[in-house]
Amino acid sequence: MPEERLAPSEIYFSQTSIANSFHGTSKHTGRSIGDTVDDILLERCQINDFPKISVVRRGDKWVTSDNRRLWIFKTLESLGHCATISVKVIKRLCRKKNVVSKDVKVRGDPGGIFCMLKREQQMTFYNVLFAMSNLLLEANCF
Repeated sequence: MPEERLAPSEIYFSQTSIANSFHGTSKHTGRSIGDTVDDILLERCQINDFPKISVVRRGDKWVTSDNRRLWIFKTLESLGHCATISVKVIKRLCRKKNVVSKDVKVRGDPGGIFCMLKREQQMTFYNVLFAMSNLLLEANCF
């Protein structure tokens, strides 16, 4: 399969909503998508630890069925932590995933401290990192 590098913001979701955690047999099973963002930002794991997302061309748009991973990569991109990702170009997606959407709704709380801070205060990655450091310092003081 051919590979390409794309910005997460160039890729569309193939569903209107996603579950807030991973299912299946991966090492991330049961982990919330927001906690996974935290793990990457805090260097507990790396973007390369995740399988590449598969994309298909629909007209002038790239679309993926790997919607939870795309949500993570788009969140990282919005925090200034991920400019491009390596993707696998495939011929078609599952027929059930026929939406082409720039945004997706997370069913339930996505979890994660960085996502919570980003939602509430619309901070840049570095401001979020600073706020997280202060939270950890305060927690150690009491």
